Amino acid sequence: MKYIFTIITLIMITGCIPNTRYSITDDYIIGLRWFERGIQRNRMDNIVIAMDYWKPLLKKADCDAQYRVGLVYFMGIDKPHDFKDAHKLWLKAAKGNQQRAQWALGDLYFQDEKSVYHHCAKTPDCNIKKDIPEALFWYKLFAKSAKYENEKKYVKNIIQLTEAQLTEKEIKAVEIRVSKWTPTPRDCGARDLW
Repeated sequence: MKYIFTIITLIMITGCIPNTRYSITDDYIIGLRWFERGIQRNRMDNIVIAMDYWKPLLKKADCDAQYRVGLVYFMGIDKPHDFKDAHKLWLKAAKGNQQRAQWALGDLYFQDEKSVYHHCAKTPDCNIKKDIPEALFWYKLFAKSAKYENEKKYVKNIIQLTEAQLTEKEIKAVEIRVSKWTPTPRDCGARDLW
């Protein structure tokens, strides 16, 4: 009985700790758990539930929700692919310093389907033009906030690939732009989940 009480207490405490995947009070986290279950089990109804948690957060300029809703639009999960709305949401989130949105924008502007995760170049309704300096800009911002080893490895490799396609002058211009960059309208406070 003593062990059961201890386990229940631990579950209740961890459920209330902010910035964990176990928060029971953060609608973004609750939606994230529904989303992950939906992806793992190929259950689109779970993705719809996740969107029900995230869409109200868009009105509050929640940059993590902006990234995830953009991802759902980009992947065409909840509705047909909507690259325009995905790009718009990712741009808002990235400008607010949401690192995964910065990664996504870098991929979209790089347009190299062999090297990147987010690409739509061969899709007729993509409407996003290849722009290597813009890709490098977003990748360099992502590099500043990449947290996990796989993110750090990815961004290091992709920066090398993008820089290989630019002149020294173009690279320097991007570096100057990155050094002057500040989040707008402010840092959105992206969740640091652990």
